[in-house]
Amino acid sequence: MTAIKSPYPKEVYENNARVYKLLANAKRLEILNIIKGREASVKELAEALKIRMPNVSQHLAILSYLRLVKSRREGKSVFYKITDPRIVESCRIFKELRESSKL
Repeated sequence: MTAIKSPYPKEVYENNARVYKLLANAKRLEILNIIKGREASVKELAEALKIRMPNVSQHLAILSYLRLVKSRREGKSVFYKITDPRIVESCRIFKELRESSKL
């Protein structure tokens, strides 16, 4: 009988768990979904999220550290855009599962 093997090395799960832990924040997920299809400034994000600009900047710093967003400076403003929209697909999937009563 052959032993069951994990599809990935342990390191993959540990790295993913670290990212999931940082993404386990509703505001960060909302930011990513807002900038999925367009750029937005810190000010625009603060207004959309109804939180202070320094709080938005803190969230963006974490998302930048994870390389999930990229920034572009224009004058005094910094605009952010998601690096890969696939990162927020789980939000859509879980929403659809909840709506179909599977979760």
